[in-house]
Amino acid sequence: MFTLRIACAGLLFLTACASSNKSVAPARESRASAPRPPERAPSSSYGFGPEDPVRVGWGNEGLMAYLQLLRGPEGQRIAWRRMGPSGGLEVFEVTYEGLAAPVQLYLDPRNGDAIRAPSGFTIEGLTSREPMVPEKKPGVIEL
Repeated sequence: MFTLRIACAGLLFLTACASSNKSVAPARESRASAPRPPERAPSSSYGFGPEDPVRVGWGNEGLMAYLQLLRGPEGQRIAWRRMGPSGGLEVFEVTYEGLAAPVQLYLDPRNGDAIRAPSGFTIEGLTSREPMVPEKKPGVIEL
């Protein structure tokens, strides 16, 4: 149980570190750097088949941490059942209240990547990648 909490905390920390920060963006733009890889377009098959699994990494602890954070589209907790291994991947049957039929998710415990939620799911605590609206700076007050 303790290792699961550590894994969840680590996953949350990595997710928080990956969030964009508007105040850091200008510094990145001013430096000459290597081109960034293109961001992946959302795929409706992500996680639902062995060709594009959710790459959680961290072995069994990563799998459990990911499943603890996975939610339905309205924040519903999920219920899951391990179906077994499939070519180096782990297959889970997942459902939540309001889902017509359980779905199978393919998780890769060996390789890690940016964590995303499959179509029809959300991840607890994952914030939007939309740029933040800058706060208005107070005007100069003359004395």
